[in-house]
Order: sequence, then C-alpha cells, then structure tokens
Amino acid sequence: MFTAFTSIIVAALVQSAAINSQRDNYEACLGKAFEAAKAQKMPAEALDAHLRQSCATIEDSFEGALIAFDLKNKIPRKQAAADAQLQVDDLVDNLVERYRALAARQ
Repeated sequence: MFTAFTSIIVAALVQSAAINSQRDNYEACLGKAFEAAKAQKMPAEALDAHLRQSCATIEDSFEGALIAFDLKNKIPRKQAAADAQLQVDDLVDNLVERYRALAARQ
C-alpha cells in the first residue's frame, strides 16, 4: 500500500515538474518579448499578437503539457484544452495590462 501511494506521489511530482519547467520557459520567452516591445515602443494594441507570435512554439509546448497533465488526471480533452488556453491567455493578458499601465505613466 505504502509503495503504491509513494509511486503515485512521485509520478505527480514529476508531472508537475514538467509543467513548471514548461511554464518557466514560456514566462521567460514572454518576458523577453515584453522587453523587446518596450524597447521598440510598440503600441499596446500590438502587444498581444507580438507576444503570441514571438513565443508560439513555446506556448504550444506549454499548452500541450497542461493538456497532457489534465488528461492523465481524467479531465475530458475539451475541458483540458479550455483550461490550458485560459492559463495561456491569463499570462499574456497580465503582461498586456502591465504594458498598458506602463505606457499610461509615460
């Protein structure tokens, strides 16, 4: 019993670590794209597209890892995809709002 429980915990930690690694990579990419947009004085309206285009490959990997994790936890694919998209959108939206706030102060 204890061994099975330990195996489940270890498997969950490994899956979480994989997602965290993907999230860290995506956030790092978004951060670089954000800084590049600031340096170029990009209009706020163009930032969302810039972030998504600059980090498209990493975004796909992160989203795929989120979906895979949910599927392993018996979440239906449609819900897993929606949840993953929500997380991606939140990360991008937060940066866009931060960028708008910075632009408003200048």
